[in-house]
Amino acid sequence: MNLDELKSAWNADNTDNVRIPSRIKKLGAAKLPLDKLKRNMKNEWYIQIVAIVFLAFFPWLLRLHPAYHIIYYASYTFLVLISAYYLNLFRLFYNKIDHYSMGTKDSLLEIYYEFKLNIERYHAFGFLLLPMAIVASGLYFNSRLIEKEKDFLTLPANTKVYLIILSIVVCLTAILSILLWTRYFYGTYVKQLKAILDELKEEDLRDGNLKMNAMQTNDTKEIQPKKGE
Repeated sequence: MNLDELKSAWNADNTDNVRIPSRIKKLGAAKLPLDKLKRNMKNEWYIQIVAIVFLAFFPWLLRLHPAYHIIYYASYTFLVLISAYYLNLFRLFYNKIDHYSMGTKDSLLEIYYEFKLNIERYHAFGFLLLPMAIVASGLYFNSRLIEKEKDFLTLPANTKVYLIILSIVVCLTAILSILLWTRYFYGTYVKQLKAILDELKEEDLRDGNLKMNAMQTNDTKEIQPKKGE
């Protein structure tokens, strides 16, 4: 058979019968949740930047007493520094996802664990913002008291207790909201990636068992005596 005949035979083959290895399919399946994850991360990046800029005008928007401006902006500076550190880590992780090429299970596994680590960082970032929110709320409340020529010390005891309980409830609600936010926006993708990695792990175990059985079969054949010996 000459070269032209070989080409004709090759072209005559039905390409529908070509099977893509299941391992490649599974690695490729990770692209969809990762693409959705990137979109959510990109949107949240911009939302957080806008929120940080918006908070710079908080003293004027909510008419804080001028004496409290320096306290607020000291807290705001702390917020900006923490946000810059977190958003930089956020950006680095986004770039890593952006360069995922469906190459190996190890690269997907690395992204999975970094993803979980970034969720924990997100929680820590949110919890660190709570003191800032408490300070801002306290400054706003005291500004309203000053307008009425009052202060916190002169408030009735039951009002003080009510405010303390309210602060605790608000803090717990904020913590719960942060946890629910990450679960809603990112929890689904963690589960999808985990499912893909579990399938790859099961496939590796099956392949390992098949290879072990094949080796044992070959060893058995070599040990069996030949006829006539």
